[in-house]
Amino acid sequence: MKADFAERPKIDADSMPTRGTLEIKVAQSSSRAKGASERPIALAFHAERLHADHVWREVEKVAHRLVARDVRATFFVYPFPAAVAAVDIAPRVRWLGSLGHEIAQHTHFYAGRKIRKNEKVDDLSDTNIVHCLQRDFEAIRQSGYLPKGFTAGSWHVNDTVLSTLIGLGFDYDCSAQFLTPRAETHSPHQRRLGALQFFRTTSGQLLCLPTTCSLGQWFKSAARPMRKRHAYQLIYLHDYDLLNIIERSMLSVFLKITKRRMLVPSASIARSNLYSDRRAIWI
Repeated sequence: MKADFAERPKIDADSMPTRGTLEIKVAQSSSRAKGASERPIALAFHAERLHADHVWREVEKVAHRLVARDVRATFFVYPFPAAVAAVDIAPRVRWLGSLGHEIAQHTHFYAGRKIRKNEKVDDLSDTNIVHCLQRDFEAIRQSGYLPKGFTAGSWHVNDTVLSTLIGLGFDYDCSAQFLTPRAETHSPHQRRLGALQFFRTTSGQLLCLPTTCSLGQWFKSAARPMRKRHAYQLIYLHDYDLLNIIERSMLSVFLKITKRRMLVPSASIARSNLYSDRRAIWI
């Protein structure tokens, strides 16, 4: 979505309502009656290294290739590494958006500017969460887009994250993962959901749209029941995964298997659920 650059209020971590409610939505979805092959699939890239030229070259090729197949993906852009490297990625973000790909936000909650693998430390305090979300939102906004979708780095999500996203005008969050029989939650700040949920506060609501699995996991037999159980699939990979020939090969096979008519940006799946309240039962 293009930005109108209207002034947006800053969110104060101390005054912000951080507690909300999760409501399970049981929709009488037509997709449940359809075959699994007709259920929508979203392809998402967690774009953390758009500033690195060797990564960008692969992203550029894939973005072109998807458009040639009439497929649009979602790029969850993490702009902070580019800021640390003093590289302006705004032209690259705008180019991806000009092709029709969705521009969404991806944020890690690290302390300070130390983001290298051997230096980074998570800071999940309310103050740092709000700061990081606002910082990355503004960076993407300055690129010309108002992100409406979000995925947290390391799947770290709590009420502060979700409440802040509502305050910034987001529509949906993909930081939770679908619950599976073998699922493990490694942190109290990670969430597993069995279905779509709405997170509500007095300020608004946010659709929690769980991520299905990574591209690599999608090919494993353990993921097949999960792929059939839900009304949609949200498959992700990182932009730097495209440097790996195996990942690129899996992506090629994935595109052939899924066929272009099934692939949509994650915002399309979110919109179909945000606007289906008339057909939903709330419990």
